[in-house]
Formats: sequence, structure tokens, C-alpha cells
Amino acid sequence: MLTDTTDSIRWASVLELNGTEASTTTVPHARSINTKEYDSVLYGPVVDFSYRNLDALPDALKLTPRTGLRPNEYTEDQKLKSCSLRLSHNKLTDLSGLEQLISTVLVEPQRLFWIDLSFNNFLKIDPVLILCINLQVLNFHGNQVGELFEADKLASLPHLRSLTLHGNPMEMLKGYRSYIVGIIPQLKSLDYSTITKQDRSTAAVLKSFTKQKRPAQRRYHE
Repeated sequence: MLTDTTDSIRWASVLELNGTEASTTTVPHARSINTKEYDSVLYGPVVDFSYRNLDALPDALKLTPRTGLRPNEYTEDQKLKSCSLRLSHNKLTDLSGLEQLISTVLVEPQRLFWIDLSFNNFLKIDPVLILCINLQVLNFHGNQVGELFEADKLASLPHLRSLTLHGNPMEMLKGYRSYIVGIIPQLKSLDYSTITKQDRSTAAVLKSFTKQKRPAQRRYHE
């Protein structure tokens, strides 16, 4: 039975690793999730626009989302009951049109809980993501982000618990994990690895050494 935040994050990770909606043979039934913070995971199957050769988000509005093990749930006005959006394995370079896509496709866009933007061509983390105020899981691995300070933008997402950034050039920079843990303290998992007390301790030490300089923060706000 899923009873804590760690198991809920693992459940969300299974969706990404499987590439389709997880079945009840691989994860416990959704009704077993009783952590209020993750209630939104119960709301509908993933809206899946992965592998559609998209280079602009408005183009997704012309497509029918892929169907997983659970059929898509449409309302009378052709909106989808879901809180999860998959846009992985496309050719996206920016998130222009994200608000329109979410509001057009989802019945309750404010409930967006999980978004998968992995394996695209992003050079930066678009600030539009901070408008997804209830976002808890963000997959952003396999892109082209090279600067650590790009992650600063995600610090204002109060409910963000699971983040993936591996496979971006930033991963190769010294202090990568400690920097991300320090700048987004609400995280519970980074790159599918649970954040430990040691991770937080190391991040705190790094932050104390750099708080006077903070070049990343200055560059973001300039």
C-alpha cells in the first residue's frame, strides 16, 4: 500500500519509465494512495503527446492524444479529465503556447500535477512553468540546458517534489546535485534518486560558501 510521499513519487516515476499509463499489475491500485498531497494523481489517465514530432506546442492542438492502457476520458465539450501531460520525445525548443494547450485540453488545468518534457531540445527552463502552481512532478531530462542557474526558476513551485534534469549538460558541472537540492529545498527526489539528509547537508555547505556571490541568482533576475 502506498502510504508516504516517497512511494507516491515512485508511482509517478513508473508512468515515465513505462512510457504509458501504468497498469494495476505493476503498481498498486490508485485507491490505495491516501496521501492528500498526491490526491491529484487519481484524476484521469495521462494526456500523451509524446513521439509526435512536435516542434511547436500549438501543433498539439491539432492532434488526438495517444491512448494508453486506460482510455482517455472526455467531457461533452471534448476536454480531458487528467492532471498529467506528456510531451516527451519531440523537437520542442520553447514552451510558447503551454497555457493555451493546458486550458484547451484539460477540464481543470489548475490541477496539472505532472508534466513530462524530457527528450526535447530545450536550452533553457521556461519561466512559464512556474504558472503551473500545483506542479509536483517535472521530467526535464535529456534536453540541452547547460547552466545551473536555470533551475532557480523552479524554486517558486511550492509543491514540486520530484524533478529530473539528468542528461542535460548542466549535470556535468561541479556541484550539480548539491546546487539543485539547495535551490529547491522542497524537492524529495532528484533524477529518480531520493534526496537524503547527507544531500541536504552538502547542499547547505555549498550554499554557505556561495551566498555572497550568487552569480546564478543575479543572472536570472537581471
